[in-house]
Amino acid sequence: MIRNYYTEAFKGGVVPTISATQLIDGRLKSTTPQSSWKQYSLYVGKSPVQSNNFGSVTSATANAAAAAQKVVTYKVANPYVQAGMNVYDDGVLIGIVDTITTANQFNLIDNLAALIANDSVLTFSFSVLPSVSVLTIDNKAVTFTQPAEGFVLPVSVVQVTAVAGGLGTLIALD
Repeated sequence: MIRNYYTEAFKGGVVPTISATQLIDGRLKSTTPQSSWKQYSLYVGKSPVQSNNFGSVTSATANAAAAAQKVVTYKVANPYVQAGMNVYDDGVLIGIVDTITTANQFNLIDNLAALIANDSVLTFSFSVLPSVSVLTIDNKAVTFTQPAEGFVLPVSVVQVTAVAGGLGTLIALD
């Protein structure tokens, strides 16, 4: 059970759809009068922190990889590597992580343009800070940048319009 900062228990929760047209409860914003909007508290389950024991960005030591492939492996598992992160080899952008396939392997969105040397240090970072944009019960658009993981946002939310920078696992609580 998730509790807010007043220690009141929430009755239930739903995973909100990120949409510019749909309210959290599934109704279209354009056809639903504001007086009928259902309000939620928004819990942030995952907010990447790029200041961790790997440094300000996360890194991994690569195994050799040939050009014209999407699969990249690295020597030691790094739980901070996530889909959507930019990947740099010696400061040069080589791609964007598409999927994490194992603890030591990921796929890029596009093929590598050049090879990766064995023992190269790859660095990973999101191109933007973690954020969530919402519409409040008062019909105000608000963006929270770097919201704390595990906390409930301090507004009554009716719609989630955008997320960025690896933010995820949002739960709309009622």
